[in-house]
Amino acid sequence: MRGGVSATRRSIKRRGGLMAIACAVVLWLIGVVLSWCISGPKGGSLAFIMMVMALPVMPMLGMPAAGGSTRLMLAIVGSGVLWWLLGQVVAGRVTKRPVVGWREWLREFFVVGLGLWIGAAGGLLLGVLVLGIF
Repeated sequence: MRGGVSATRRSIKRRGGLMAIACAVVLWLIGVVLSWCISGPKGGSLAFIMMVMALPVMPMLGMPAAGGSTRLMLAIVGSGVLWWLLGQVVAGRVTKRPVVGWREWLREFFVVGLGLWIGAAGGLLLGVLVLGIF
């Protein structure tokens, strides 16, 4: 690899947040593709779950019970900031190790991101219970 270990470490420190945002965009795109491939309520449900995984701020803003373009924009911006911060925190944690690469970053990101995804799903479940749908 060009530059060796120190160049990889610098790259991870610089691009960790952007990679986290890219992971969220991929989750959103998977949801869009699922909604196209699977019609009906099942496809819509899977797409919505992927959207919440990509935009975990949505349940805090009261979505989907209350919608609107302003809330959606706030969810996109808030989630983008949240993903960027998470990616930078993961990059800081990973680059403390002697030998580091993007594989290690992704593994650590998945572990830390899992907590965020579980929290967003918990927010959705709480909303469902409060609305009395479940």
